[in-house]
Amino acid sequence: MSTPAIGAAPSAVLRAALQLYPARYRRERGEELAEVFADTTAAGGRLAVAREVLGLAVYGLRVRLGLTGASAAGRLLALVAPMLAGAVAGAMLLAWLTTSYRVTNRLSWDDSYGAYAELFSRPVAAALLLVAVLLGRWAAVRGSALILGAVGLYDLVAAAWDSSFDLWWSGYIGMASLPLVVAALLLVAAPTDLLPRPTWRTGALALASAAVGGLLAVAQSWDDTTFPRDLGWFVVMLVAPLLLTFAGLRGRVVPAAAGVAMLVLTGPGCLFNIWRESRGVSHLLPAAAPTVVVLALLAVAVHRFGRRAAVAAVHGSV
Repeated sequence: MSTPAIGAAPSAVLRAALQLYPARYRRERGEELAEVFADTTAAGGRLAVAREVLGLAVYGLRVRLGLTGASAAGRLLALVAPMLAGAVAGAMLLAWLTTSYRVTNRLSWDDSYGAYAELFSRPVAAALLLVAVLLGRWAAVRGSALILGAVGLYDLVAAAWDSSFDLWWSGYIGMASLPLVVAALLLVAAPTDLLPRPTWRTGALALASAAVGGLLAVAQSWDDTTFPRDLGWFVVMLVAPLLLTFAGLRGRVVPAAAGVAMLVLTGPGCLFNIWRESRGVSHLLPAAAPTVVVLALLAVAVHRFGRRAAVAAVHGSV
């Protein structure tokens, strides 16, 4: 593949961006990408070149990770996006409302700008996230999700640093902060061209997801250090959504998308409490290892059964 001569620096960054694509993709479409790049930046300045290079690089990562609109993972994430955005917004808003007494208590002795920013950044970003997904403004959805993700990541890093990387305290803070980080990554990874347009159906789905997300946030009782001790909660909030995701192995992406959205909210809390109740990794492994093996075998069985059923359906229609 010959890269167009557009000056030494742009040509170098273009080659670097193209290296992010798989080798086969570069062989098949490298010339085309280079020609389009040359045409779109011929009359532009450095900003136009930088924008095009960034676009090429991001799409190259999508192709390499299998997150384009043509991939199964991309289609799944596009279906997950409105559910996940609504669920995260609902979880943050309802969790904040149910602990509003802490806001008034904090402001009674600290009315600094920092306190207002700390107390209101999450609910404001969550409200913007919910409004944005209802309106189908996906750039705003991603922006709001990234704000929440940055806040969650800051809380997690601060907790780990302040506690000298104590696993218990880091995991406790991670119950509420990790879902924000994972949700932001998944919403950014969803293919833009497959994200749904604003319709009554999409809006109703987002609102229903917000209600479910709020209920899950309350059910997890993040601030209750004795929760949960009932094994039934683990089944409902971890095993059930995990099994839903297996539906994707048979091509049923809607239940799989619901399972992924639920796992983002419930997975960190359930895993932390499983680890806490087992009193350490050494006590957890004897029970966790067989469970992982069973789930892996179940996933393989579902995948093979679904593939054979599809093949049989094709042969039966011929």
